[in-house]
Amino acid sequence: MKILFAVSHFGFLRNFEPALRALAAEGHTLRLVADRADSLGGTRTIDNLTAACPGAAITFAYAPQRKDMWQHLAVRLRLCRDYWRYLEPRYAEATSLRARAASQAPALASRLPGLLVGTAAGRRFLHAIVGRCERALPPSPAARELLETERPDVLLVTPLLYFGNSQVDYVRVARQLGIPTVLGVGSWDHLTTKGLLHVVPDRVVVWNEAQRTEAWEIHGVPPDRVSVTGAQAYDDWFTTHSSTTRDAFCARHGFDPSRPIVLYLCSSPFITPLEVPFVRRWLDAVRTAGDDAVRGANVLIRPHPQNAQQWQDVDLSSQGAAIFPRAGANPVDADARREYFDSMFHSVAVVGVNTSALIESGIVGRPVCTIRAAEFEGQQEGTLHFQHLKSVNGGLLHIADDFEQHVGQLARILGDPDTYAARSRAFIAGFVRPHGLDRRAAGLFVEALMQGAAARPAPPPAGRVLDRLIRLLLAPAARAAQAAALRRRKAKKAPVEVTLAG
Repeated sequence: MKILFAVSHFGFLRNFEPALRALAAEGHTLRLVADRADSLGGTRTIDNLTAACPGAAITFAYAPQRKDMWQHLAVRLRLCRDYWRYLEPRYAEATSLRARAASQAPALASRLPGLLVGTAAGRRFLHAIVGRCERALPPSPAARELLETERPDVLLVTPLLYFGNSQVDYVRVARQLGIPTVLGVGSWDHLTTKGLLHVVPDRVVVWNEAQRTEAWEIHGVPPDRVSVTGAQAYDDWFTTHSSTTRDAFCARHGFDPSRPIVLYLCSSPFITPLEVPFVRRWLDAVRTAGDDAVRGANVLIRPHPQNAQQWQDVDLSSQGAAIFPRAGANPVDADARREYFDSMFHSVAVVGVNTSALIESGIVGRPVCTIRAAEFEGQQEGTLHFQHLKSVNGGLLHIADDFEQHVGQLARILGDPDTYAARSRAFIAGFVRPHGLDRRAAGLFVEALMQGAAARPAPPPAGRVLDRLIRLLLAPAARAAQAAALRRRKAKKAPVEVTLAG
């Protein structure tokens, strides 16, 4: 079977690598296509695949870019609806998410009268009108060119949910060509922190029952079109072993091997734009704790690979902490993965604000802690995915309301880590491996993809006469959006004049 996997950039492949290896091992042809290049080393995942599956039919390319007059209007209409979703009651506390969506949407989306955007009926009306207009626009000729050239047996796509995402066109063209479509939800937060599903594929593959509920309640995906497989992204962590002894690990970071190690895992730029001051305060609390084990613990700070710039010139040696890797590291190659795993494995407890790395630490069996922080309130309690860390099977997190409560929790955990790790195991069983801790999710993902490939694609919606009328009415707006985008590109390329005083 030929599988066309369309991604926004190859960085998304990391979360599907175990499933892609399983597909290659079964002899399927994999054609990997990205809309743009990335800075996260995504192509290294392709290198991993070809090395692990010698002789497998795995190729990759960059997709042709859309350049017709409808492109920018289509994106702007989607961005409006992506923003309006954050005005729903379930996002009442999500101030940061709402602000991010508003910053990407056209100004008109937030300037409409309160009667429209401020009431449920008004928002339903806007969604219906704008959604119908967006669906009437012709899909990308570039997407048609790609799919007609490749002619896959099934189209697998991710993330599809990002703000204004143009992958919508792949799904719509595939539907016109009779090609089954499958969305692989790539991470635990994609259904709740990104945009809307502007088109529902024939099958949606999620990690767990919580995401199945989100797919239905937020995006309108019928539950019988959703497959729950577990998190194939994390399959390898269940069978990974430490690459070094604890003594060697301590020697590398200048740690006292007689002391426990506490690992602090940093978060993404959206979650913690300024994390260094918070970590300094946290370290002060640790170093002044009444408990000797906490006060004298070795501390390793691991910067987030997309948020490491703020750590470049930071020196925490006076507070007895090491920072590694200084520039952050996306664990997409063997060395980076070993270093990342070893940091979790040799730690007794893990601390962070709100990051998927906390889930990975739970897989390794470590107790996981967080502190509610006022400066990150919108990115903790204000996000729906953080609630999963609190609730699924009793929750993963040991949550503290302040540093004093937190160091007390750390003292108890360092004194009896195995007892406190039980919470991590229960959470992982419900959120990451709902079909059993010993059952790899990659195999279930392959089964779900094959189920999607066997489905009869939903027919394209009717209404072509109305579509033509809508296009005729929207043509001036499309030309205006295209011209505005051209002006923005020229402004970015224009040289900046610098006038020297005096």
